Amino acid sequence: MKRIFLYLVAVFVFTISAHAQITILDALKMNSSSHPKSSYCIENISIMSELSIIRQQYRLERNGDFYGKDNMPYYGETYTLAVKVPGGTYLSGRVIEPWKNDVDYQRVNADNKYKPVYFWSYQRSLNDSVYKAVELELGTEYTKPVNEDKSLWLHVDARSDFGLSIDNTVGKKQGTMVWAYANTNVQDSAMNVELRQLPLQVELKSDSTVVATNPQDAERIIGGLYVVPKYERGGRVQFLLTGVAVKGSDMKWHIQMLAEPSKVTPIEDSNDADKKDKARKKKDKKSVVEPTPVKSK
Repeated sequence: MKRIFLYLVAVFVFTISAHAQITILDALKMNSSSHPKSSYCIENISIMSELSIIRQQYRLERNGDFYGKDNMPYYGETYTLAVKVPGGTYLSGRVIEPWKNDVDYQRVNADNKYKPVYFWSYQRSLNDSVYKAVELELGTEYTKPVNEDKSLWLHVDARSDFGLSIDNTVGKKQGTMVWAYANTNVQDSAMNVELRQLPLQVELKSDSTVVATNPQDAERIIGGLYVVPKYERGGRVQFLLTGVAVKGSDMKWHIQMLAEPSKVTPIEDSNDADKKDKARKKKDKKSVVEPTPVKSK
């Protein structure tokens, strides 16, 4: 009888230990059909399905004519991480203004002779490899800036449905930062994305919702999210979206917390940003990549 009791205790301890080792990446990769719920389960195990990549293209317009680059129908494009929440999707400012940090665009349009215009928008889930054309309502009332420097936007859905639940409270946070990395230095439609996690504690105050960060291999990052676990009865754990990674005007990554009130401290003074931009243009003397006309069909 004693031997049976010890065996049951050993099995119980092993079960708790095995579940305690589940990480946020395990939760991202889990499939609800292969991991049925139990007394030690993780809620929102389909987090991965709420993450996607937005491929946003733009081209140039001048006097009614459109221009691409290298004989392509578009001049430039960006690849960024999008996060689905109930009622909308968080988008990077690089989706709204894909031309903003494009060095080729800055050179060719130094005298403002071209106007950048949206071309095609594509989206693919991190669980998929195929980009599908989507109609984003960019430049409308349904796309709103979340912070002061407009590095994060919320694309509002027609109705509130699925998505990651949000934690918008202030205070001390003990969570995990999940970074999405391109597998190559060149970001294109053929790239694969890998996720890396990093434990992170944040002391969030009401007068600033921007948190500085210094991730490794920053040039290969396409986005990130900060999640905090919420422990519920029955051993359930729900991961709440608490912040989204943004690229500031200083071209460094920061975490835009979703706390309220969103009285955001600017990442960088606009005058300093203008000075840096002028200095960069003066220093950079590379040849200009001239736009190529887009043939009308």
